[in-house]
Amino acid sequence: METFQLGEKVIYPQFGLGTIAEVTQKQVNGTSLEFYRLEFPIKQMEILVPVMRAKENGLRKVMNHDEVDELIDCISTSHQISKPQQWHRWRKKTLAQLKTGDPHEIGKIYCYLQSLEQKKGLSYTERKILLQVERMLIAEIAVAKQVSENEAEELIAPRKPKPRAARPARKLAN
Repeated sequence: METFQLGEKVIYPQFGLGTIAEVTQKQVNGTSLEFYRLEFPIKQMEILVPVMRAKENGLRKVMNHDEVDELIDCISTSHQISKPQQWHRWRKKTLAQLKTGDPHEIGKIYCYLQSLEQKKGLSYTERKILLQVERMLIAEIAVAKQVSENEAEELIAPRKPKPRAARPARKLAN
């Protein structure tokens, strides 16, 4: 069983980067259980994760330097393919990928949405998911590389395609 220390930065699926704020005891159905209390300052929230089921629930340590470099290489060499299924199925699959908390799966979502944005733009929900995965990647890279979030963003920024230019307004003939 992987253990975490107070104050340690960790990754929790769908929430991203958090901090182990406390290990606390709670009574559940008459049994005393230990929980990690995780704080997520960006979302201004906290959650309890049972210590005995932390790994099963997806709680993990932040990537190390080499894993970050591998992820950045993956993002930079990714060649996107078209969306393989209907939008609602893609969304369901994407949410399942987010729930895994796997940085490579999150990187795939990021790359796909970046390429889609270049081709046709994004819907409101797609843009929201893109911003979420981008924040998750930047926060974890910043902690792993011990750099600011702006510097972490620069590590993936060269891989970010430039946003599509707006179409010029058409002049109407009088």
